[in-house]
Amino acid sequence: MYVDPPLAPSEIEFLSGFSSRGDIRRVWPGQPSVRCPWWASADGTGLVLDPQVAVEEIEQVTPWLRYLCHEFLAPSSIESMHVALAHRLRGGHHVTGVALVGGSLEITAYRNRISERVLVPERNAVVLRFDDVRRKGGPSGSRQERCVER
Repeated sequence: MYVDPPLAPSEIEFLSGFSSRGDIRRVWPGQPSVRCPWWASADGTGLVLDPQVAVEEIEQVTPWLRYLCHEFLAPSSIESMHVALAHRLRGGHHVTGVALVGGSLEITAYRNRISERVLVPERNAVVLRFDDVRRKGGPSGSRQERCVER
């Protein structure tokens, strides 16, 4: 994920406390989980995804990116802004990019708006053959139930 404008050295140092690679383990109120799968690049121009943490805790990747954006990179509340300023964080950063997590989750960021898309079907979903669906009435006899059954 790209960060614009780039992070200052003090911001890189602060954010490194949340990552799984930091020497200091920072814990903050409201953080999604103990280990953050994101860390700031050395030059401050991006957020890098730790593949090991991302695969082990895939459900935390998107919440952590949202948390970092709204609490520290571009605080979205007065309280968050005061906390950010108290820790030498400038705010006003925009995160943009696409990350693929474990081949099954796509995370898209555009100016701190984060969305995710699951790329593989759920394990308990039953996918019906197209030819069966095209037949009159489909396998269950109802046109409304013919695409996917759970």
